[in-house]
Amino acid sequence: MISDNEIFVDENAKYIKIDDVAMKDIESVWGQLAASYQGFTVDFCFYDTISPEKFLLAKGAAILDNCIIMRLSEKDFVDMPTKEALQATKENFAAFVGYHDEENPNMYWNSERLLADFASWDIFTTSQDGEITGYALMHGGWDIRCLAAAGLEGKIALLSAAAKKSFATQDKEVVFMAGRDDYVEIGAATHLGFRHEGYYISYRVKL
Repeated sequence: MISDNEIFVDENAKYIKIDDVAMKDIESVWGQLAASYQGFTVDFCFYDTISPEKFLLAKGAAILDNCIIMRLSEKDFVDMPTKEALQATKENFAAFVGYHDEENPNMYWNSERLLADFASWDIFTTSQDGEITGYALMHGGWDIRCLAAAGLEGKIALLSAAAKKSFATQDKEVVFMAGRDDYVEIGAATHLGFRHEGYYISYRVKL
């Protein structure tokens, strides 16, 4: 049986996120989902767990995210001079909406859901001539889940702003998932002192 700790279900959006299904359990888990959630979109997410890729691809799944998990502690943080990255507020959130939804059209956390759960997120943006040029999303004050910016400088500025906010408000380490083949993202994180900790991969499929 799938535990509540492993699965997130949004009935209204017909969306499911499920974490770290063991290879030996994938057929039974798939059967449970298929029996109860026909028509739902499912993201299968794996954190340093051997993923049942062959099974999922045979079911029509596609790789959604393929990332390196990077971690930063305050003692290792390299505070580099960067261009300014500002934290978004509810008052200026509208300026962020179009950029986010265009950059990440397949992300469950679209602008509407981010606004509805605004207290759980820190959103940092860079801009030029009044136009947003990049942003970072941090969940729970420590988990940087999205980074979108052109160029090394913009990525460093956004990661730095998120790290500074995290270390100022709590003492946990900061985690960031960098695209496994995005060497600019990896380089930006490395410049700030992030270290490679593991791997993450997710697959999306419609039941």
